[in-house]
Order: sequence, then C-alpha cells, then structure tokens
Amino acid sequence: MYQRIMVPLDGSSTAEMTIPYATEFASNFNSEIILFSVIEPGTNVAESLFHSYLRVVHAKIQAEMQKRGIKDPVVRTEIVPGNPASEILRYADNKKVDLIIVAGRGSSTEGDWALGNIATKIVRIASQPVMLIKQPVKDTDLNQKKLFNKILVPLDGSRVGEGAVPHAEAIARKWEAQLVLIHVVEPAPWPTTNNVITARDEKQVQAALTYLDGFMTKMRDRNFRVNIHLATGYPAEEITRYVDANAVDLIAISTHGRSGVGRWAIGSVTDKLLYSCNIPILVEHSVNATAQS
Repeated sequence: MYQRIMVPLDGSSTAEMTIPYATEFASNFNSEIILFSVIEPGTNVAESLFHSYLRVVHAKIQAEMQKRGIKDPVVRTEIVPGNPASEILRYADNKKVDLIIVAGRGSSTEGDWALGNIATKIVRIASQPVMLIKQPVKDTDLNQKKLFNKILVPLDGSRVGEGAVPHAEAIARKWEAQLVLIHVVEPAPWPTTNNVITARDEKQVQAALTYLDGFMTKMRDRNFRVNIHLATGYPAEEITRYVDANAVDLIAISTHGRSGVGRWAIGSVTDKLLYSCNIPILVEHSVNATAQS
C-alpha cells in the first residue's frame, strides 16, 4: 500500500521525529524511503552540508531496517532548491509518492520549516495521504515495535468521509491494533430548553448508530478488532476528548466528508485536530477518497 514514503527533513531534531515512523512503515510494508530536503533561496547553508546530513540519516535508517530483517532496504536522498512546501508537493506528485510523513508543531522550535506553515500546507494541499507527527515516539514503543495499539477513525456517514478507512485497516493489520470508529452528532442548530433531546436529535443518533453498527459488523467479519463510539457535541472537541481519555495512538481521518448521515465537514474538523491533538494524524484527502468510493 505504501510503496514509496517521503520524509521531508530540514536538519532539525524536530523534523527527525518522523524517522522512527518511516522506518517502521518501510519495514512493515517493504517500502522505499525518500529523504527529502529543500534549500531555500538566500540561505547560507551549503548544499554539501545537506548531503553530509542526509548521508548520516540514510545510514542510520538502513542499519535499523537491516536489524529488522530487511536485507536490502531502499533509502534514497533528494536535495532541491526552492520553496519547501512547493517542492515537496511537486516531487510527491511527480514521483508518485504514496505517503508523506512530516513533522508538525511540537515542543521544539528548531529548524526553519519543520514546524508551522510548511507542515500545515503539506497536510492541506497534498494529493497523497499525509501523516503528521507532533511528538517523538516513546522509547518503550520503539523497543516493543508497537507504535500503534489503538487507531481512531472519525466518520461522518459519507463515502468520502470513509476514505481513511483503508489506511486504518492496513495499519491495524500490520500492528495488530484495535480500531475505534467514532461519530459525533452535532447539537440542533436552534436553541433548546434545558438541553432537551429533540426529535431531530433522536433521529440523527439512531441513524448514526445504525451506520456505525453496520460498519463495525463488516470489519469484524474480516477479523478486525473494532469498537464504536457515538458522541453528541462538536466533532473536534469530542474527538479530542476521546483521544485524551482513551490512549489513542493514531487518528486516521478523511477530509471534506459532508453527505449521507453526516452533516459536519471533516475538513474543518481536521484543521482543529491538527492543533488540538499531539498524537500522529494520518490525513487522506477527498480526491483520493472519492476515487476509492
């Protein structure tokens, strides 16, 4: 599923938070890794320094993958001049990259472009799935080779909103992870007295339960460990609340699901989750999700 994985690096320790994830994915899916750096115009950093840096990272990843039993891991390096976000997106399209793993806003402030706007642009604009990493992986998880124990999949009832499901399933298979399907029923758009559940709300809740139950049954028939969670409230807040309370390791979400049972735009929900959640988030985009539907 992930034949070619792209890992943007700018020389910072923050950007390197992606390396353990790329190594795990490549080892499990027999993927090629592309270590990608961009030299922005006007910077004083010599290209030779980037080459030296990427050679070190290259050797480290190859050694780790060989330790995991991959005899001939394919790890390549690319350095190009230009605007980081534009060059990353252009390269990913031209080389048919299957997954971009990029560092997001974390605790470190190192690096010119590993944080903030560059990562955000990549997540929002890339046609490929993007996994955003915001914190270093725990050493215990690395030692146990258990990055993902519980994967949360937000669904809004639409086919487009289901676009991340194949990714969640593929990752769950490799890591023997549990899947949790979450749907959030938004409150009525008009005021109610004493938070009374309206007929409209009851209809939405029943439709959502039917939808989630059907989805769970199909996945369990294919031997996945699956649970469902139905909440009422505002989607981003309820998803974040569930993540904080339930030791979720990964959110797999598709952007811009709006039809069917669902009413909430997953695109705006994703934007909020990118800032409110510190766990990895894998974002599948609507153009790909539509093709899979």
